[in-house]
Amino acid sequence: EAIRPTNVFNTPEEIKLEDAGEQKLYRLIWQRFTASQMSQAVFDSTAIDITAKNYTFRATGQILRFDGFLKVYPIKFAEAELPALKENEILELKQLTPSQHFTEPPPRYTEATIVKALEEHGIGRPSTYAPIISTIQERGYVQKNEQKRFAPTDLGVAVNDLLVLHFPAIVDITFTAAMEEKLDTIAAGKTEWVPMIKDFYGPFEENLMKKYEEVSKKDVAQEATDKTCPTCGSPVVIRLGRFGKFYSCSTFPACKYTESLQPKNTSTGIKCSKCGEGEIVAKRTKRGKVFYGCNKYPACDFASWQKPKNEVKNK
Repeated sequence: EAIRPTNVFNTPEEIKLEDAGEQKLYRLIWQRFTASQMSQAVFDSTAIDITAKNYTFRATGQILRFDGFLKVYPIKFAEAELPALKENEILELKQLTPSQHFTEPPPRYTEATIVKALEEHGIGRPSTYAPIISTIQERGYVQKNEQKRFAPTDLGVAVNDLLVLHFPAIVDITFTAAMEEKLDTIAAGKTEWVPMIKDFYGPFEENLMKKYEEVSKKDVAQEATDKTCPTCGSPVVIRLGRFGKFYSCSTFPACKYTESLQPKNTSTGIKCSKCGEGEIVAKRTKRGKVFYGCNKYPACDFASWQKPKNEVKNK
C-alpha cells in the first residue's frame, strides 16, 4: 500500500520539519501522491523528413502544451521547437556539420532497474525481489562496481553459460513467467497443485540426473595453462572457485598446490598518510574486491575502499 500524506493541502512549504532528511522525504511523498491524482502532461511532437539527393534526414521536436502532473512533480525534459514548413518545400542549406556516433551497450543493472525488469517480464513478486537481489550477491554471481551497478563475476558467467547450455527451458523468461501464473492459479484454488508440480518435476528430475552424468566439472571450471606445478611438476590449470579463478595443480586432490590468479599487491606510489613510512598498495579481499592498504601491515593498519589521493594537506 502506498504511503500518502494525511492531507494534500499540507504542502512541503506548510510542513516545516527540523530534520532535513525528513523534509526531503515528506516532499517526495507529497509530490508523488499529488502527481498520481493529476492529469497527464500534454506535448506537441513534430517530425520533419528532409530529402537531400539519396539521403533522408529527420528532425524531431516537442513543445509542452499542458503541464499536468509536471506542475508538482518536475521531470527533466527538453523542448525543441521546429520552424513551420510546408510539404515539398525547398530548403536552403546553410551549414553542414559532420559528426560520428558510436553505439554504446545498455548500462548495467542497478537494484532499481533489476526490479523494473522483473516486473516487466512478470518474474517474481514484490516480496521476492529483495531475496533475489540478495541471493545473486551472496552466491558471488555479481558484484557492484564503482557506479553501484551490478557486474557479473567469473563464477556468475560460468553458471549462466552452464544453465543456458544444459537447461535452456528452465532459465527462459517465458517459462518463469508462465510458472508464476500457474502458481497464482493454485493459490486462487483454480488448479490442483499435485498434478501441476508432477508435470514439471518429472521431466526436470530426469534431465537433471542425465546432466549429472554428462557434464564434467573439469569442463566447466578448468582451463589449461603453460605453467608447471612447482610441487609435483604436473601441468597447472585455472580453476573456478567460489571467489573467482585461481591456479591449481591438475592432479588435485593428489597435489594440493594452489596460487592466486590475481597479481600481487600493486603499488600506487602514494605514501601512507597514517604512518608516514609505508606505501599504499592495492590489495584484494578473499572475494576479489579491491581495497587499499599500507604495505607495512600489520605494523600499520591503514585501509580504505577508496583510492587515496597523492595530496599533502597543510596544517
